[in-house]
Amino acid sequence: MMRGLIFLSSIIAVTIFARDTDGETNTAGSTTPSPLPELSFSTQELDFLIHSTAEVNLTLSREPDACFNVTFSYNKDVLDEVDPIYICKTEEGVFPLSWTVVLNSTKNGKTVFTAEPSNDSAVQYEDLFVRVSVMLDPAINIGADVLGWVYTIAWDVSFLPQIYRNWKRKSVVGLAFDFLTLNFIGFFSYMMYNIGNLWIPEIQNEFHSRHPTSVMQVRLNDVIFPLYALLCTAIQIVQCIFYERDPNQRVSMTCRVISGLLVLSEIIVLIIAASSELLEWLDLLLWFSYVKISITCIKYIPQLYMNYKVKSTEGWSIWQVILDCTGGSLSLVQMFMLAANYDDWHSVLTDPAKLGLGLLSIFFNIFFFMQHCCLYRGAKISQQDQGLKSRKSSASSNSSKSSVELKGIVNPDHEAHL
Repeated sequence: MMRGLIFLSSIIAVTIFARDTDGETNTAGSTTPSPLPELSFSTQELDFLIHSTAEVNLTLSREPDACFNVTFSYNKDVLDEVDPIYICKTEEGVFPLSWTVVLNSTKNGKTVFTAEPSNDSAVQYEDLFVRVSVMLDPAINIGADVLGWVYTIAWDVSFLPQIYRNWKRKSVVGLAFDFLTLNFIGFFSYMMYNIGNLWIPEIQNEFHSRHPTSVMQVRLNDVIFPLYALLCTAIQIVQCIFYERDPNQRVSMTCRVISGLLVLSEIIVLIIAASSELLEWLDLLLWFSYVKISITCIKYIPQLYMNYKVKSTEGWSIWQVILDCTGGSLSLVQMFMLAANYDDWHSVLTDPAKLGLGLLSIFFNIFFFMQHCCLYRGAKISQQDQGLKSRKSSASSNSSKSSVELKGIVNPDHEAHL
């Protein structure tokens, strides 16, 4: 028995020793290849003026094992010819690790300046490109930013007249509840779209991969506006709960169905983008923008119909229309200014929400102007007011009558007993 245990122990020991020896042999015999030197640009964003010069550094992390050429591809209408670079040891036996690439702009526009090494086995590289933006005049960019805040203020202020009008009248009679419902969903979607494009790096990378030479039209003011609009719309909804309204004034079934379908579609796209590779996050934001555009196409119709139904625009503030139209116009002007500065007219189409919001607001506000200034100029909401007053007077008369009857019972006329 003891001999068997010793024999078994010997076999196990020999096996373990053999495995260890084999592992040491493999470890000693195998040579892990060292990583290739990395070639990279000092920056991936370069913005400068037309007919001027800019520099970007091309660097190696360490000396490569072989020499190679680096050629460049770009839009030759925007930049002058850039000669290839031969990367190798100098006559003194020194291997340089940094080179300065000089870019001369000949025309305003955007291009992707890409470096292409001739020997992939000598160097590794990833995202070896620079997004070059050549502007016509920096003052145009400054003017576009100022204009952006002007139209944001105009759009933001456009909500205040309606809120004040509701508060002054202590009534929301003549205000379409469908308009407020669609507005709330639309501005929430627009806010999410702008926040993602402006502040989430992953989505910005997805945008640049699809539109490498396009101007990002989303600015900070595009985030502030829908956030503020969402708050103002919520205030108006609260006013509808507490202020006087017509008994038949409610969110229509059609609006409820449309709103439910739009919100459901956003949830479905969100689940697909989060759980699969069929859609990217940018696709989700684009869907949010399409929802906003769809809502903008229909949200004004309930208010137009309400004005037509009561033959008056008394419940709808004309100052909201004026400021809304002003904001939409200036928003379009800003987009065209940025496109002109970089000769990038295609970028106008890369932000469908902003473009659609500006165009549709102008289109529908023209009809509001026609209703207010031509069709129903100075008209009051007589039908609704009379209906409400009649209901109030009826309730008041009934109350007075009951009071008189009650008074007669409690304190009957003394002549009745004579």
